[in-house]
Amino acid sequence: MNKTQNRKTVLLGLGLMALVASMAVSPVLADEYDGNVRLAFGQKRLDSDDWNTLDRQNEIGVIFDLKKASWPVSIALDLLFSGEDKNVPGAERGSTFEQHLGVRKIWAINDSKFHPYLGGGIAFIQADYEVIGSSKEDDGGVGGWIGAGVDWHLSKRMSLGVDVRYSKADVTINNNDVDAGGLHTVLTLGYRW
Repeated sequence: MNKTQNRKTVLLGLGLMALVASMAVSPVLADEYDGNVRLAFGQKRLDSDDWNTLDRQNEIGVIFDLKKASWPVSIALDLLFSGEDKNVPGAERGSTFEQHLGVRKIWAINDSKFHPYLGGGIAFIQADYEVIGSSKEDDGGVGGWIGAGVDWHLSKRMSLGVDVRYSKADVTINNNDVDAGGLHTVLTLGYRW
């Protein structure tokens, strides 16, 4: 993908997420919809053959879902950013920005405070790779994601949780096709409405 296509891919993903997220904040629709927004903190593991010393990256993000009472699943909109920086001349620096759009099934089991979920969908991934002081490349790709997690409801509105997912999308870095996705393992702090 060239840079114009990368920007279009990122803008398309952000536009779709903004459209669905705007429904959640609308006062008219707020009573008709349930949702969760979770801050995520953890790690992303990429393919070590593709990413060398950058294969383990710290990750932060936002995991969002929205559901009308009559729907069997929620709409899932997630943003995840990972990066690793060796920060010495000649060393490598890399990062990825992922936009996940899809569906998520959340189960409420009797009166349990634990709510497991499964999800999956389309992944828009932007990757950046730099040899510090030498070269810098970036590319974007479209692929998929699948994941599972569990929320522990601390109160009516607040939750703690764990989210594990796998994403995949090929990008071109240094004239090589590499996988910009990976295994994501994060802890979450959530708010429900």
